[in-house]
Amino acid sequence: MTEGAADWLVTTGRGERPTLRWSFSVDAPLTDIRLSRETGEVLASDTAGGLYLLDRSGQVRAMTRTRHSVQRLAWSDMGTGGAAILDESFIGWFDRNLEFRWIRELPDQLLSVAVDPYGTHVALGMANAVNLVYSQANKKVCRFETARPLKHIQFLANRTELLGASEYGFVGRFTLSGTSVWTSKLWSTIGDIAATGDGRSLFIAGFAQGIQAFDGQSGDTRGTFVCDGTVGLVTCGFAKRNIVACTLERTLFSVDDSGCPQWNVSAPEDILRIILSPLGDFLICGFASGRIMRFDIFS
Repeated sequence: MTEGAADWLVTTGRGERPTLRWSFSVDAPLTDIRLSRETGEVLASDTAGGLYLLDRSGQVRAMTRTRHSVQRLAWSDMGTGGAAILDESFIGWFDRNLEFRWIRELPDQLLSVAVDPYGTHVALGMANAVNLVYSQANKKVCRFETARPLKHIQFLANRTELLGASEYGFVGRFTLSGTSVWTSKLWSTIGDIAATGDGRSLFIAGFAQGIQAFDGQSGDTRGTFVCDGTVGLVTCGFAKRNIVACTLERTLFSVDDSGCPQWNVSAPEDILRIILSPLGDFLICGFASGRIMRFDIFS
């Protein structure tokens, strides 16, 4: 873990740019990161099968290395448990000490995984457009199908519902039993999704079409934030304040909830995932090389 300033935060971009709080590097290229909203801890995985749990100061709290390839992670807001996609078609559930409690093989490739805020359920999206929900005790809760495979899944914080989106042309909201609340067809490729805790606002990284905003309760579009570059990642806080996004051209930037620019910087390398804190006061940024940084945001 290191502290100090990153030169590119000072020498590039404009606006009241974030400052570096801490930096940590995993042992191999990064595959995913997640943030616990309640504890502020960061969960990370790398291509060598490593799992890392970092505290709010960027110090390693727990670490383990599996014999599996870890593709994607999910972590509860309470920091009590999480899940990982292993070797493309296995799902593993682990506890706070990163010890796996069970591993289950599924009949098709897994594209997405999400854990509810309290760490009681895990939702999975498969390449055959079949979606599954299991309890932390490895019991199947439901099975439902969608028009397209869900590459992105996110649980809501205050309702037993989840949001899901395909790689192209489909987004929807579903109950824990798999019942559709609403679905919408889009005419764009989806790089990432982010929603406020209550699900009232949904934001989609639409690549060349910028950031697309939706009413999370009805699925109606609220408009598009036109951006310079190709937006591939997006994140927002628990409440709708600022939105942070990243382009394929490595521009990391923030806009307010009406789309007005706040700040931007040019990252020195490819960014894999960005996660904004619940209050929007800090940002976790995971670089493909394996470096993880926490930036403090002043707004």
